[in-house]
Amino acid sequence: MNEKILKIGIRKFNSLAKKYDGFINVVIDNWRGYRFVYDTEDVRKCQNDCQNCNLFKVLKNEKGGLFSAGLYLATEADKKIFGPQNYLNCKTLKQYQNCYLNFLKKLKTKAEIEAELELVRKLTLVYCQKGSLEKEENVFKKAILNFYEK
Repeated sequence: MNEKILKIGIRKFNSLAKKYDGFINVVIDNWRGYRFVYDTEDVRKCQNDCQNCNLFKVLKNEKGGLFSAGLYLATEADKKIFGPQNYLNCKTLKQYQNCYLNFLKKLKTKAEIEAELELVRKLTLVYCQKGSLEKEENVFKKAILNFYEK
């Protein structure tokens, strides 16, 4: 992970954690730009009622930039590949693994697959409610990488 982005992300996460206490896991990645992927209590019970979601209320006015803590709206095409949530970065870790696996299955060339796997290798788990950050990040990555590196 880019050290500058990681520092920005950790600082931003610490700020968000003062406003919202439902975080379970939070990942920084560089897919469609550097951003967080949120695994929260609200995400786990998501009914796509975003206006009444506490996470949405905290994040709805976040600005973009080099790194964004904001939510990335999913298109209908995105939802078919990545799941039903209205926002791409509202995913449990398991859902997020499946997003990568579903997308990788659609790629045709070795170069495309390698580029996607490089994104997996570089993502960083910045918060884990239970367990070790390093251990959970490795388990997450291995589930994806082992599927394609056989």
